[in-house]
Amino acid sequence: MNFILNESLVNLGIHDIVIAVVEGTDSSVTLPDKILELLKSREERALALQPDELDENPVIAGYRNLVQKIGRSAKKNPPTAESLIKNIQRRGSMPRINTIVDIYNTETLQSYLSIGAHDLDKIEFPIEFTVSHREDIFYPIMAPEKKVADYDFIYRDQKGILAYLDCRDSELYKIEENTTKVLFVIQGNQNTSVEYRKNALERICESLKEITPGLTYKIQVIC
Repeated sequence: MNFILNESLVNLGIHDIVIAVVEGTDSSVTLPDKILELLKSREERALALQPDELDENPVIAGYRNLVQKIGRSAKKNPPTAESLIKNIQRRGSMPRINTIVDIYNTETLQSYLSIGAHDLDKIEFPIEFTVSHREDIFYPIMAPEKKVADYDFIYRDQKGILAYLDCRDSELYKIEENTTKVLFVIQGNQNTSVEYRKNALERICESLKEITPGLTYKIQVIC
């Protein structure tokens, strides 16, 4: 596996990226009561969250600043945590997808980090974290295709774009029922230390390991 951090992304302020490679996942396993209780607690916190609390959160602010730095609208391209929280408030509950997605969404509600999650077997390495430098097409999960400008920041493999503006993941690499290997990615922003991001991935991986004891994972920093 090869990962490339392009200088164009460093110039935007992203100096290191934290990833986790996880093998032996099983999205069909039932979540244990301990994790369900944590999910419920995070859900209740999201439902009670006021708009000014989101605006004052430094992690959310860091993601908004990155999007605005390239001239994109933070309102049209909100951070993952902001989108998830507003979705929960509209629905009255957290959307339940599968075990893997539910666990990292629970972490997003705790840390407010944007966490990319991709089926490792669908990826054709190397992956490059970069400003696009060319016009392209992105296929978001459960949404119409999106035009990518040459100044948008993304990460892509040899086939296509895995994530756009660190706020949307691709339909082409999404986690499904038969996914057994996962790549988690946290690009972060100026307000999220490497340690903060590593701790978030550690919590995700340990929660997954709790329900699938044979699971293995490795966390590393790309810089």
